[in-house]
Amino acid sequence: MNKIPNSVQKVLDLYIDKVNKELPGLLEGFYLHGSIAIEAYIEGESDVDFVAVISRDLTDEDAATLRDIHLNLAETCKNPQLDGIYVQSPNQKEASYFYNEGTFGKAVHDITVTWWLLKNKGITITGQEASELPINVTAEDLTAYVRKNMNEYWATRVSVMEQMRDILFNYPKVMLEMEMEWTVLGLLRQFYTLREWDIISKLAAGEYGLRELDSKWHGLIQEAINIRQGNPERRFTTNEERVNATIQFAKELISSCSLNDTNHEVELENYQPEHLKELIEYKLTESQLEFTSHPQKALLACETDNGRSPIVILEKGVPVGFFVLYQGEELTNYTDNPNAILLRAYSVALSFQGKGIARRSLELLPGFVLKHFPQVDEIVLAVNLRNAAAQRVYLRAGFEDSGRKLMGRQGEQFVYKLKVKGK
Repeated sequence: MNKIPNSVQKVLDLYIDKVNKELPGLLEGFYLHGSIAIEAYIEGESDVDFVAVISRDLTDEDAATLRDIHLNLAETCKNPQLDGIYVQSPNQKEASYFYNEGTFGKAVHDITVTWWLLKNKGITITGQEASELPINVTAEDLTAYVRKNMNEYWATRVSVMEQMRDILFNYPKVMLEMEMEWTVLGLLRQFYTLREWDIISKLAAGEYGLRELDSKWHGLIQEAINIRQGNPERRFTTNEERVNATIQFAKELISSCSLNDTNHEVELENYQPEHLKELIEYKLTESQLEFTSHPQKALLACETDNGRSPIVILEKGVPVGFFVLYQGEELTNYTDNPNAILLRAYSVALSFQGKGIARRSLELLPGFVLKHFPQVDEIVLAVNLRNAAAQRVYLRAGFEDSGRKLMGRQGEQFVYKLKVKGK
């Protein structure tokens, strides 16, 4: 469990003691989410986000008591502030009471991110473990919510920035930097969630962007990180440069993260010569090429090895991903199962990442194998111990750690396995 700062623990102890004394039996569970759950809590700046599971409907008198507890606590402890909601069950669709920045009221709190974060990273203060709460929010729900947010909130925000471009040029530098940091790191958090099915802090998202995005954006991302950290170092010298770079970055990132569901547009197909042009022009980052082969290189290996079957991932008929299915002498390094097949050289082209294509292609993989390799009853693969992003993708697709490890060209690798359905 995440370590709770002393300042936060003090406020929690005061709050829980007060509620238990004045409203005995009300709290069934109390949980933290938000910044503290993703290790992004900043002393003196961050609020403490909570979800309180309560045993009964709140009467008007109960609500007035809770309001007073919060207001008095806010006066007693200026930092940190407690902000949260009161529900009788997670995923509650009906309006419920909340406290936020001095306001105590009632509203519907049907926010996917809150429930996903509570279920997957929530910190249990009292009550049933957060991970065991009956919360029915999947990774698909999370990514769908984020795509909608990009399509509505972020796309609109960027459009307004374009319309105000000349005005923004003359904004005070400090205000423009706040806007730049909010936009760049905020969008990178969305980008990370779409690719990794997870939630991280703004700073961690910035570091992820430096690793995964084209180097042309590294200066902008680093400046946003510096602003967030209070580091005075700057990469841009004028407001015009900052505004233009931020708008272009935002538009390209939103465009690259498909805002539509790709489930019915992704297909797997055996490699055909007409796919070659797109595969040769296929781009991956340097860090990705550390762990996988470029399709052009993998295709050359297929030409001299009949045990390698090149497969193309298509979206709307366009090649967007690639992998090889292998059956040959090397297979015994990965498994003792003679009916297994090895997945290798897997990748999705950089401009198509973050669209759910990897997830969907791996969902389609067992059926494809069953159809084209009917003797196969298991798929195996090797993933580098340092490649945490790929590990998450494969595990969420149903692969399991076989317990076997082997040495690859970039170090030690886990061997994962997946049973082919119907076998």
